[in-house]
Amino acid sequence: MRAWISSLSTATCLLLLATAAHAQAVPGGRANAASPAACSQVDYARSASAASPQSSGVGITDPPNPSGPTIVGVGFIVNDIRGIDPVRDEFQFRGHVQLLWCDPRLAFDPQIEGRKERIFKGDQVEKQVEQMWLASGYPVNKVGEPDFSERVLRIRYDGTVEQSINVSVPLATHYDLRRFPLDHQTLVLQVESYLWDHDRLRFVHDETISGFGDGISLPEWDIVGVKGHVDDTPVMRSDTPFSRYTLEIEISRKPGFYVWKVFLPLIVIVALSWSVFWMTDERFAGRSRVSSTGVLTIVAYQFVFAADLPRVGYLTLLDFVMIGSFGLLAVTVLQSLLVDHANRQDPARATRIDQTSRWLFPAVYALMLATIALLAG
Repeated sequence: MRAWISSLSTATCLLLLATAAHAQAVPGGRANAASPAACSQVDYARSASAASPQSSGVGITDPPNPSGPTIVGVGFIVNDIRGIDPVRDEFQFRGHVQLLWCDPRLAFDPQIEGRKERIFKGDQVEKQVEQMWLASGYPVNKVGEPDFSERVLRIRYDGTVEQSINVSVPLATHYDLRRFPLDHQTLVLQVESYLWDHDRLRFVHDETISGFGDGISLPEWDIVGVKGHVDDTPVMRSDTPFSRYTLEIEISRKPGFYVWKVFLPLIVIVALSWSVFWMTDERFAGRSRVSSTGVLTIVAYQFVFAADLPRVGYLTLLDFVMIGSFGLLAVTVLQSLLVDHANRQDPARATRIDQTSRWLFPAVYALMLATIALLAG
């Protein structure tokens, strides 16, 4: 039931974001008219458009709001997420970075031009941005050089500007692996202006230019939710804080691989070790070989999965299961030693110990797994 609700929530989130992405891609029906950063929504647009750059003392490459911060809407069209690497605390983001703001100095008469927006692509963008103010930002948590493949600039007749950049960039994020492999993670993308502090530029989360590309899929993960927020962040290069936009993508790991390839074989290995409880007449050497095989198998499992995890200073859920299974197998070896000793002096007592162990060990193991699952939520 919980998995069905989680799937329904994920599907609803993707549907809403995909709807927003579709709306902003339809000519003449663009969703940015209701953007909090559009010229129809900001107060400074009217006062700034009433004065020329010369009369207001504001140059064309200065922020368009002469009396306060320019509001810049930020959104992302997420096309792909790859390279989710807990060992290096990284992931690879690929998609469109969307920036939207109002610059009334760029307004034009649509009847004279015969169109409602100007569109610039490729080299045209570089020529245009030399003659205007640009709300540039950079990914704060990047760990490698970004790759820009496409860039589009749209200027609407009222001065609303939208810049779209197709980017692929490796980003740093923090992974909390305490519940691995039933863990939830947050992938973070942070954008900050490198020139204008929060008195001149302020970011806002803009849902009208956010969404997911068609066919996005994470083989090992489910997308649980997406949210964006803005904070004023102090920086060393300035006494005034800068506006920083943070996009958080909540994902949850699909546990199927670990259930069938790790937990189920592990439970079978531990259960097979209990066959020694029916070997009452067997000497300790024969009984210990069965238990020792299980111990060595679990140690091998730990070495295999250690390469996929960072050397964190805490135990994961998988570690607790491994350690619990290892400990129970070790107790099985001690039980065989006790039975071997009792069998030499009182065979009846050795039989009673084995008979008790046949139900006691499975009960203890089941209780241990249930406790670990309960603590993991």
